[in-house]
Amino acid sequence: MKKINIDIQTLNQDGFPYLHEVFEDPVFTGQDLTDLEEYLSKLKDTQIVICHTEDVSERSSFILRVISDVCRKNGSLELSYELEQEHPHKVILDIDRLNSEKHEYLKELFEFPDYYGENLDALYDCMSELEDTEIILINMEDVSDFSLKVLSVFDDVADEYQNLKISTEYDEQ
Repeated sequence: MKKINIDIQTLNQDGFPYLHEVFEDPVFTGQDLTDLEEYLSKLKDTQIVICHTEDVSERSSFILRVISDVCRKNGSLELSYELEQEHPHKVILDIDRLNSEKHEYLKELFEFPDYYGENLDALYDCMSELEDTEIILINMEDVSDFSLKVLSVFDDVADEYQNLKISTEYDEQ
């Protein structure tokens, strides 16, 4: 798998000329978001790693949104974020409990306030306010529609705020 590192600090400064250097591909001659989307859609077996996420500007946020959207649609692209600091808060989310207890489980697990609205919009709002958190998913054999919606909210929050890391492996070291 090919690995492409995108440094947000440099992207903020140089924009598309920096992406020309990063992709190292003469085929990419894009000057706008549409060209970037078309180029990324054609990539295969590539991991895109975003570095210095704490420095996202308005300019780079548009570019990151395109990258994120294309990675979600293109199954052979993988997007990850290299965070400057470790996620100090780890939460183990049991999918079986989520399937059966739904919002009550989320409220307990993440220690949401009493006014938590117990719907997906409220979940998004509360998750976006969390400090750096790693969510470790377990018991993923039977994922319900509700659980898929919750995981989608987690992905959206992680893409937008970079405050979440989601993994499916639990390392007991």
